[in-house]
Amino acid sequence: MGSANHLVGRSPQVDRLVGVLTGDGRAMVVEGDAGVGKTALLQELGRRARAEGWRVAQCECVEAERAFPYAALDRMLRPLERYLHALADHQRRAVDTVLGRAVGDAPAVMTLGTAILDLLVVASADSPWLLIVDDAQWLDSASGVVLTFVARRLSDAPASVVLGLRTGEPTDLEVAGIEHLHLPPLDPRSAAELLDARHPDLALSLRAEVLRWAVGNPLALIEMPASLAAGSPAASRPELPLPRRLEQVYVHRLDRLPQEERFALLLLALDGVAEDEGEHDLADRLDAARAAGLVDRQTPAGRASFRHPLVRSAVVGSASAELVRAAHLRLAEVRAGDPLRRAHHLASATITPDETIAHAVQLGAQHASRRGGAAVAVPLFVRAAALSEDPRQRERRLAEAAFVASHAGLLDDAATLIGRLDRLNGDLVSPATVMTDAYVRLHRDGAVIPTHRLVLDTLQRQGHDMDDETLERLVELLLGLSMNSADLVLWKQTERVVDEFAGRLGPVTLLVRDVQGDLLRHADGARDRVAKAFTLPGHGPRDVTLLTICARSVDSLGEHRSFVERMLAREVEAGARADAMTLLHLTLLYQTDSGHWDDAAVTFARGLELSTSLGFEMYTHLYRAFYARVLAQRGDVAGARELSLSVDAWARARGLGVLLEHVAGAALAGSLAIGDYDAAWTHALEITSPGSFRRYVHESFRCVFDFVEAGMASGHVDEARRHAHAAVDHHVGAVSPRMDMLCTAALALTEPTAEADRLFAIATGHSAGPSFPFDLARISLAHGRWLRRHGDLRGARTTLSRAVELFESLGSPPWADRAARELSLAGVSGDEAVDRPARLTAQELQIAELAASGLSNKQIGAQLYLSPRTVSTHLYRIFPKLGVSSRASLRDALAARRL
Repeated sequence: MGSANHLVGRSPQVDRLVGVLTGDGRAMVVEGDAGVGKTALLQELGRRARAEGWRVAQCECVEAERAFPYAALDRMLRPLERYLHALADHQRRAVDTVLGRAVGDAPAVMTLGTAILDLLVVASADSPWLLIVDDAQWLDSASGVVLTFVARRLSDAPASVVLGLRTGEPTDLEVAGIEHLHLPPLDPRSAAELLDARHPDLALSLRAEVLRWAVGNPLALIEMPASLAAGSPAASRPELPLPRRLEQVYVHRLDRLPQEERFALLLLALDGVAEDEGEHDLADRLDAARAAGLVDRQTPAGRASFRHPLVRSAVVGSASAELVRAAHLRLAEVRAGDPLRRAHHLASATITPDETIAHAVQLGAQHASRRGGAAVAVPLFVRAAALSEDPRQRERRLAEAAFVASHAGLLDDAATLIGRLDRLNGDLVSPATVMTDAYVRLHRDGAVIPTHRLVLDTLQRQGHDMDDETLERLVELLLGLSMNSADLVLWKQTERVVDEFAGRLGPVTLLVRDVQGDLLRHADGARDRVAKAFTLPGHGPRDVTLLTICARSVDSLGEHRSFVERMLAREVEAGARADAMTLLHLTLLYQTDSGHWDDAAVTFARGLELSTSLGFEMYTHLYRAFYARVLAQRGDVAGARELSLSVDAWARARGLGVLLEHVAGAALAGSLAIGDYDAAWTHALEITSPGSFRRYVHESFRCVFDFVEAGMASGHVDEARRHAHAAVDHHVGAVSPRMDMLCTAALALTEPTAEADRLFAIATGHSAGPSFPFDLARISLAHGRWLRRHGDLRGARTTLSRAVELFESLGSPPWADRAARELSLAGVSGDEAVDRPARLTAQELQIAELAASGLSNKQIGAQLYLSPRTVSTHLYRIFPKLGVSSRASLRDALAARRL
């Protein structure tokens, strides 16, 4: 495209791109067709950056590395290694793990991304850093997620990131929200100028032919003249797209190379590692390839590099299958220290069963799975099975592939693998096959009762003969089925199995049995047991998920959020996505309980989109059931009812009691919000009966305050009082500080004497209150009402003012209005009590301002990294807070709030 200091026809693009050096932006994606000059443009940017005192780290991605988690990030971070000592310990461990300097599971995206941001800040203390990633469409998924996380958060860092991306190439890279620079073909005048600069002696007829076939593509303008002059038909085949024609041009040159050089090029093409210690010594063996214009660059480590990615494609595509296998076998020897690369090369090199190679491929699959690369691990497990000589090992490896696929959300793949296992065994009887089949049945169809029967039967017949790992997985699955059923009979059957095999089960599994089953019977010390379990070493994704479920049951999820965030960030992309969706469910419940309702709306939209895309129908209905509670507490009874009806119709026929519990809880909450106390009492009785708490049904005691309030307000005073005292007798308060606060408040509601004031004071001053603001607001409202009715107007005003403020900050208009009316009755003017504007959260204000500026939901979502549906959900909440009913009124409403 011209000299190093001048790119023909690219002045506008260069001027815009150098904005990343001047502060106009910190991240940019350069996108264009193959051969259009992205690499030349990025090289020019690097040259200018160095001239202005920047330090530049450049990385060229290759397709052969796409299957290796963190392969690209490993190479990008190498120039920054010397600054690692300045990071915090946990950040240094995260980076060391990716660089292979420490052993451990891959870190969470947020942890690793934040560490890289801090690393760039430290490294840029003397001069800024520029990271250039070419052919980013071939970034491995793990590296791509982290890199885009960093690119979107560089505003305050003395560093910039630029990605080169080939148009039309399939990629998992999500670059929405990052500034794009599209690189079009050269205009006719610039195309002629480049051609004349590179080939000044072309005959006029050949010059015209090149310009016609190259259609402004710089690579074609440079490469085609020689082929057309030699009469090669490859360059002028109109039925082929231009990149394929260029590839054929390179194939024609490859045919003239010595066989040893073609094999050396094949090694380089299949290896994928562009910068390492130069194990192949290729730089001294490619003279003919360099002369042919196929290899013309060397990496800083001394290794040859292809002139263009299309050369790599031509090398692989033109090689025979036998030669490709020989190259893979040689590379497996070279990569003996890297289990994943070695497994990849061995799997590609071997065509007949070989137990030694099958075992090596299995080790690579396990390595990928631990590092969050389930999509890579599944085909490797399948390949290991195909290479197995022992039928039992073949079955085990196929089952492992199906298990990983089911947890990664690859349900179609899992079902296909189950079918293969079925044909292998004659029926679905092996424990590994049963387990995977059960996961698919549960996640896709919600078939909890028949699946429980299948797993229970397998454990009863074969439990003593199976290995400990398979036993534990099946027992965990049985516990999960029981949790979702909330059925007394199924739970008792499960507990008998757990008791039978207790000596072979780990502490997490036993903890789940106690905390997720009959919790009231094991409430004493349960919270401490959960906290202690989190401190034990060696937890995998499933252990963290199970512990998080337990933490929510004892209201301690907020204390262990870091575990959840790390797991979510890692597993939701390409890891155990079934566990990730469970963690999203728990995050939604935590946000509901802790009053982060705007965040809950985002989590709901995110989870629903994920579960729907993966076909996890049960998870989809769980999101709906849980979010119905948020809508109900906000007073959106119609919205809550719409979600609940769809859940009820689906769940009731399948025996999914946990869904029905939450639907009833949402209906109870919604009726209380709008003051329909007779309906609230009806819904309370759907959950449990007065004075009793159903075993294995956690909602029966978690809604104790709702139950008692519904009974008192609907005139069922004796039943409500019996229920409040039964909560004390059953030690409901021992479950958690929150439940202790709610039990105390329930007693206060039913106490006919002045003792109620003391009980209310204990509840409103409880240490759990700040962590559960909606509970605290409702208890404060009840206390304020009691104080007003008993003549303590000053105390009532103080308590009710706090309730109004809490309800408004939460975004619950009916509860805020009710508290404001009580406050007015206590002596505060109606204008003060009722007409104060509801508060917008910071994110709501940002969305409102963007919508007022005229942006669509899609445009707002692109700026804030939210889905259009999530933006719509936020606007649905914003309109009533501002007292408007359309986007057109937002600007005036926002202006009025500023006055």
